[in-house]
Amino acid sequence: MLSIIQNLYIDPGSGSLLFQMILSGLLTILVFFRRVMFYIKSLLRGKGYIQTKNRLEKK
Repeated sequence: MLSIIQNLYIDPGSGSLLFQMILSGLLTILVFFRRVMFYIKSLLRGKGYIQTKNRLEKK
């Protein structure tokens, strides 16, 4: 049992890289679904929105 615990060590460089990968993945998913939900809501409300470079604007 002790040898298994000793093999579970993650050095600080790998740990921070893993943390950054998880955090960026979660934020990407959050932004993606937020944009999809906004698009679906705008379709259901009947409001026309056009997408410019970084923003959605009314027609």
